[in-house]
Amino acid sequence: MKEKFKKAYYKVRGFASRYVGVIIVVLFFVWITFFDSFNLVDRFVKMKKLHELREKERYYEQENLENSTRLDELMSGKEELEKFAREQYYMKEEDEDIFLVILEEE
Repeated sequence: MKEKFKKAYYKVRGFASRYVGVIIVVLFFVWITFFDSFNLVDRFVKMKKLHELREKERYYEQENLENSTRLDELMSGKEELEKFAREQYYMKEEDEDIFLVILEEE
């Protein structure tokens, strides 16, 4: 029985001594992929979140630019302000009637 254990021990010891570098590299990659405080899994999740936030930032910058352009147009004169009020809020003068045409999409 002791002979079997000795043979198995020397086999494992011989394998480990030949492939120590490979084993260390594999353990290192497993460690940095899953267990490290800056592991790759969390890093990919954070990179995805950062990408989404940058897309939102671009969207809001575009909206801000459009709104500031629209505000400049509204502040440029009384006619533009009146046109905006009529179109957006259906405001009218006393002697006018407003007819709304609502088209149903099929």
